[in-house]
Amino acid sequence: MAALTWHKLLLIFRVIGPGLITGFADNDAGGVATYSMSAATYGHLVLITLIPITIVLMVSQEIGARITIATGKGLSDLIRERFGVRTAFIMFALLFIVNFGVILQNVSGLKSALELFHLDYRFFLPLIVLVLFLILLKGSFQKIQRFFFVLMFFYLTYLFSAIYAHPDWPAVLRAVVVPERSFDLAFVFTAIAVLGTTVTAWGQFFISSYVKDKRISKRHLRYERWEIVSAALLSNLFTFFMMVAVTETLYRNGVPIEGAADAAKAIAPFAGQLASVLFGVGLLIAALLGCTIVPLATSYAFVEFFGSEGSLDIVRFKQGKLFYTFFLVQIVGGTALVMLSRVSLFRITLYADFLNGLLLPFLFYFLYKLGNDEKIMEENKNTPWQNFLLLACALAVCVGVLVSVGVNIRQLF
Repeated sequence: MAALTWHKLLLIFRVIGPGLITGFADNDAGGVATYSMSAATYGHLVLITLIPITIVLMVSQEIGARITIATGKGLSDLIRERFGVRTAFIMFALLFIVNFGVILQNVSGLKSALELFHLDYRFFLPLIVLVLFLILLKGSFQKIQRFFFVLMFFYLTYLFSAIYAHPDWPAVLRAVVVPERSFDLAFVFTAIAVLGTTVTAWGQFFISSYVKDKRISKRHLRYERWEIVSAALLSNLFTFFMMVAVTETLYRNGVPIEGAADAAKAIAPFAGQLASVLFGVGLLIAALLGCTIVPLATSYAFVEFFGSEGSLDIVRFKQGKLFYTFFLVQIVGGTALVMLSRVSLFRITLYADFLNGLLLPFLFYFLYKLGNDEKIMEENKNTPWQNFLLLACALAVCVGVLVSVGVNIRQLF
């Protein structure tokens, strides 16, 4: 019995990574900004979104990971093989544009975090980008994964920020399941933005490629499913703490903000300097994780779409030239644009959000078709219940994102 228990524990530890890293990376700098601004505007009312977005995250990531485990191929590989090179090229072009917009958001968040701690971004921003690239290039898969885990550990800062804000915990927990007041159409748009921050095209491609890179096999499928469910719960638990910290300080005192850095600075008078610093550290870590994971997702997709190979276990640049060069082009290009003050990042990222809205319906279509393809999935194909959940989530996400994008485009023009 003891040997069996240890064997199960080893299997669980073997699969830890894909769901956890993807879930936490969804809480990147752009996510922190969205959660902070929504909580500063609507208070605990925004907590009612947490259960739905957690379910959507679980369902979408589970099917993406299961498809890769069943076939041994990444999502990009399968789109190219099953739907043709032309479709694969169009999907990659859209994915690249969308992801580059997200990279701009994260580099901008990193710049804001550096300025928050009075560090010269003109020196530290390029330095951090170089260090991130060298970590990916020189580290093995296991070492890089441990680096991601270390970054995720610092999300605990949001827990302490929430504690220092001294909330009424029973009222807070009640607000997660029962709206504290009625809401209007403007709140619906905010809820959609929170949902859109959680379910992303890059997240689906990343978890698929990362599962493949980690070499998770069919015998691990059951444990990987639990890893994804647990990761979705844990990552959104820190979203909860983030929202609570902002609500109990800024919303209660009617302080408006325009981003996550504003939230970190504005918290100090109400929850103390330590809470402010902790929130700022959280933003810095979220930006670092986003600056690494999002371009990595695009690099994985790039080599898969074009039938090449890319892995974090490749420790020599020449062996993974295509993979690492594409990562470098994205992060260097994003950093250069952010450091040019004349660039309107708001307009760029808004267009990227619009394309993300266009991309998601097609992505869910691919997940549905691949997940139900008995030829490649065999006994691991979707059950009727999984199809129902996927289609329900797809409908909610697609309608929500398109409505939100439509409103934003009206404001843009």
